[in-house]
Amino acid sequence: MDLKGNLDSRFEPVVDAFRDGFDSGRDVGACVAATLGGELVVDLWGGFTDRKKTQLWQQDTLVCMFSVTKAMTAICLLQAVDRGLLELDQPVASYWPEFANHGKASISVRQLMSHRAGLIGFHQPVSKAIYYHWEEMVAALADETPWWDPGTRHGYHARTFGYLLGEVLRRVSGLTVGEWFRNELVAPMSLDFAIGVPAADLERCAQMLPARVRSGEQKALPEPMRQMMNDFYDVTTPTGAAFQNPSLGPGYMNSQQFRQAEMPALNGHGTARAVALLYGQISDLLSQAIIDEATRTHSLGPDEVLKSVTRFGLGFQLYLPEAPIGIRTGSFGHSGAGGSMAFYDPDSQIGFCFAMNQMQEGLITGGTSAMKVAKALYDCL
Repeated sequence: MDLKGNLDSRFEPVVDAFRDGFDSGRDVGACVAATLGGELVVDLWGGFTDRKKTQLWQQDTLVCMFSVTKAMTAICLLQAVDRGLLELDQPVASYWPEFANHGKASISVRQLMSHRAGLIGFHQPVSKAIYYHWEEMVAALADETPWWDPGTRHGYHARTFGYLLGEVLRRVSGLTVGEWFRNELVAPMSLDFAIGVPAADLERCAQMLPARVRSGEQKALPEPMRQMMNDFYDVTTPTGAAFQNPSLGPGYMNSQQFRQAEMPALNGHGTARAVALLYGQISDLLSQAIIDEATRTHSLGPDEVLKSVTRFGLGFQLYLPEAPIGIRTGSFGHSGAGGSMAFYDPDSQIGFCFAMNQMQEGLITGGTSAMKVAKALYDCL
């Protein structure tokens, strides 16, 4: 595999770990980047942007990172908190009055950001079209009943997270998440990442390749993951409601409609370089007080949606041996469906992002390639 990019000579073993993803057949196209002390020390890419392997991955190829986007959205909300536009312990309804319906009047911004609000999906069937119409989606969420008593449990708000936080941000700032991210992060830092891909950049997007599940593979999954997969298509369960009411349809992630929409929980497109640089500069983006608050444990234990033990701060997944984000305790960030992963390690001052287009099945953290490359990076320290 002909890999491209640059890296500090101290991190040469990262190249071999990155190459292994292609040699083993796990990866079709991928990119990885890392910063150390805010400086870019790894920036690699390789492979192909399409299943037929006719288009080479380029330096500026954009890849959908799915839930890596949740942390980007959280950073926008946390900046708004830092600037006094909203308060974490204020009721959401104080900013979004319609939200108070059906027992939601006391749900706080903090509970939204830590997956404790119980608004993981809809009880009644909805059309997939609603996900592409912001006003309809947030109105439906305002009219929804929580799946559990808010604050008593936590469960991964897989798709609703971005709309819920995004509407709060819109109410206090007048800007959508995509606009805030573009104005406050992309423009000043020259980051190649978008929540809602501009038409001019659509041709740079890699084709996402859904996971191929082979016969018998589900039986080999850990018990909590098997439980999640058993409930995945049952929309009467929290898991099914979160992921499949409605199904967005086969190949949705490669449609122009999906790429251009603002879905701040799941459709951020960008380069690994952009995300690693953002994490590497996070102390310049947020006050230390808000970073400390956002990265302390808010939710820990059995997850009502994922059926596994998960640990969340405010919009960030926090390191947990059972579901690691990064390699070391203290790291925070977010994984994305199929195997992408991005994080910051404040002790080592490492910002990291791995993203790929060949998805793996049954992941709640970074995939095999992401973890191998991250480990190789740490072995060089």
